[in-house]
Amino acid sequence: MKKIGMLFLSLFIIVLVVGCGTTKEVKEQTLTCTTTEEDEDMSIEQVISMTYKNDKLKHMTMAVNTTLTNPSLIENWEDYKKFMDEDNKAFDKDGVSLNVVVDDQNYKYNTILDIDVENATYEALKEQGFEGIKNDTSTLEDSKKEAEKDGATCIVK
Repeated sequence: MKKIGMLFLSLFIIVLVVGCGTTKEVKEQTLTCTTTEEDEDMSIEQVISMTYKNDKLKHMTMAVNTTLTNPSLIENWEDYKKFMDEDNKAFDKDGVSLNVVVDDQNYKYNTILDIDVENATYEALKEQGFEGIKNDTSTLEDSKKEAEKDGATCIVK
């Protein structure tokens, strides 16, 4: 009887140490993809940074950096800013924020959208046109392939 008790105790300890004691490793990676377009009017750089934990999107930041190069657009810089401001109103609500940074000396108009996917509400996401992001099942590798197919240069850290 004592041997059976010791056997169960030994099995219990083995299960605890080997089976139940292990936890799934949390793997966090960040995918950063950049695209650049230039024409006679402006230069646009778009940088998207997506953080994944165990291959599920948790956070995304998208920066769109525009620099005017056309002299006639530069002459109308104030009108250009007003036009852009209509679609890019500062926003900070429920895990989603949009900020605009303007450099009047160098004719740069930059927008930065930041989304905490885990904590963002459907309403806040919808206001910025990203309501489907919570249901997106794309892995980091899926997103990387899609971005590179669209001409982006991507790195994973």
